[in-house]
Amino acid sequence: MTRLTALVFAAALLLPAVARAQAADPQYAEAKRLFDALDYESAVRALDVAIAGLEARPPQDAARRELLPNAYEMRARSKFGLGDQAGARADFVALLKADAGHVLTGSVSPRVVSLFEEAVKQTVTTLSLSVTPSTAKVEIDGVPIAPGASIPITVGDHVVAADQLGYRKAQQAVTAAAGAPASVTLALERVGSVLNILTAPAGVSVAIDGVARGKTTAGPPPASFADSIARVHADAAQVSSVMVVADVPTGSHVVEFTRDCYVKAETRLPIDKPDDYTVGPIVLQHAVASLSVKSSDPSAQVVVDGQARGTAPFSAAELCEGEHTVELRSATGRFFKRVQARPGDTIAIDGVVKPAFALVSSTGQAAGGPDMRTVVERLLDPAQGVTVFAPQADQAEQALKASQLPAGWLALDANKRPVGPGTELVQPMRREGGAKLASALGAQGVGSVTVLDRNRVVVALLAAGSSDPDVVEIAIDNPDSIRRAIAQLDRVPAFFRPSIGLGAIDVADAPGAVVVSVEANGPSGKAGIRPGDIVTKANGEPVADASALAAVLASRKANDDLALEVKDRTGAVKRADVKVAMTPRVIGIADQTLAANAILVALRARLAGQTDPAEEAVLRLNLAAALTRVEAWSDARAELQRVKLPEGGGVGAGTVEYLLGVCAERLGSRAEAETAFKAAAASDSLLTEDGPPVKELAQGRLAELQRRGSPQQE
Repeated sequence: MTRLTALVFAAALLLPAVARAQAADPQYAEAKRLFDALDYESAVRALDVAIAGLEARPPQDAARRELLPNAYEMRARSKFGLGDQAGARADFVALLKADAGHVLTGSVSPRVVSLFEEAVKQTVTTLSLSVTPSTAKVEIDGVPIAPGASIPITVGDHVVAADQLGYRKAQQAVTAAAGAPASVTLALERVGSVLNILTAPAGVSVAIDGVARGKTTAGPPPASFADSIARVHADAAQVSSVMVVADVPTGSHVVEFTRDCYVKAETRLPIDKPDDYTVGPIVLQHAVASLSVKSSDPSAQVVVDGQARGTAPFSAAELCEGEHTVELRSATGRFFKRVQARPGDTIAIDGVVKPAFALVSSTGQAAGGPDMRTVVERLLDPAQGVTVFAPQADQAEQALKASQLPAGWLALDANKRPVGPGTELVQPMRREGGAKLASALGAQGVGSVTVLDRNRVVVALLAAGSSDPDVVEIAIDNPDSIRRAIAQLDRVPAFFRPSIGLGAIDVADAPGAVVVSVEANGPSGKAGIRPGDIVTKANGEPVADASALAAVLASRKANDDLALEVKDRTGAVKRADVKVAMTPRVIGIADQTLAANAILVALRARLAGQTDPAEEAVLRLNLAAALTRVEAWSDARAELQRVKLPEGGGVGAGTVEYLLGVCAERLGSRAEAETAFKAAAASDSLLTEDGPPVKELAQGRLAELQRRGSPQQE
């Protein structure tokens, strides 16, 4: 193959690159269009501008290297076509200085070829170049070249340089003369070792002697590493490209390989002398556990590490090694658990969805200590009634910022007194802020932790819509204190109790339970039991006193049959067969021993799936009572307006009316309060199942309203 033929072949290979560079230079593209149209005068003017722009670029610029020689060629041929042979010769010389190996393109007249070959003889010679190692990168005058035995080079002074990782860079000046081939020999001195690292899979972090050196990237690796890949039986499709680490000193080194979800690997590499070393492919093994999740709520969403994974039941074969959060989320509650996954483990979770409080802040703790929110989360995990969990710190911080609340907005001491930023918040702000935060975090309430000292914290829990939080003090190093805190949160009274429609007391020297009251339409009234009767036996077992009768009832359920032996006032003994009924109970609106916020979220959860109208009415009544406890009067009134209970002894319609009157009075609606209190005053209902009668309470309220004066127009 002649030199001209070889250059023509090389030019053909470069055509795609030229086309890309041309598209990036509109001025050059316009000049070429004019040249191809044989409009030489316009082409010369356009090429003057294009060449000036290309010459202004650095010698290493790809567009300059691709387009400048062609621009000179087109201008030389245009000038030749216009009769300017001297200008054409000068442009050919400039062309060859830009690219000594350039070959004319397209159909060229013999006279132009002759002029070009004449310029080649005057301007170009060859360089014989020998570089050790042969893989070194070579530059002539700062421009990269492909090494070869004979390289075209322009006449004049040049600097030839070679460089490779692990070697000291070498360079040599050379003067090339016309008609006399030049020669350069460069031998690079080895100064350090180079590691060629491969891993399977890619994306593995590499550290040498504890110093991070980067990550491997996706392959494919060069074919020269095929034997290394086959030797470790690695899947070639999984092997990374080569990661090169230079300047590794002589000595023994530890190379570590880490990636999430994979077992950490390391290898010891002795380097006796500077050289190239291949490390790997290092094949990492999956470090995963299996996870299966069941839920007490079939509609609950499974969330792993904050990512929704579908509804329960759920299973995942690959849970990466390390700590994870597993959640079940529904409209009425949440299950939250932190799990530690180890390779090969099977983690089975049977989660119970409970109303949830999100701990959004912690105040008073020393810097650098553990997050007290997660400490409290762990301490209260055994609670049966509620879930108390700590969202991710950044998630909680963003929610606080969006709600325009400071971190200590709910900070309280053991006596429920605000401390720090909490002193600046009034109740409406606390109610609104708590509702916003609960909604943002997908919880039924929020909470905070106030650190009193190294071992004591106060946990404040606020249900959505509440402004009066529950406060629980915990000595974190005292198991009894922790148990008491959990018992306080779990103390949700039963909202129904078994009854046979009578009241009984103990009377001295009268064995048995002495009946003092009987509901006319209740089970005992229908069975003929009257006040003054004494219950002496139940289902054949002796009844020593009123407590014994209450104990018998406590173990019964609705519609259970109970055979009573009763002695009347004359001493006559009779049998009374009664059926146990479930009668409503209501929490005391002044009972400070109950955690009202915990009861609020529990009742809301139970109401969400309630289908029994009678049970719904009682649950809603208790929800209203809990709302009055946290001073959510408007919400309490709305719930009471939906409650329908029969009139009679115990908790009934009069109880609802009395509570409606209390709410209306607190909301400033006097006329509505009077109407409700008058209805309660005409009732035989009790405020709770143990009294007092709402009649007496309502009459007192009405008298107080009268003392205040006539009602205001609303």
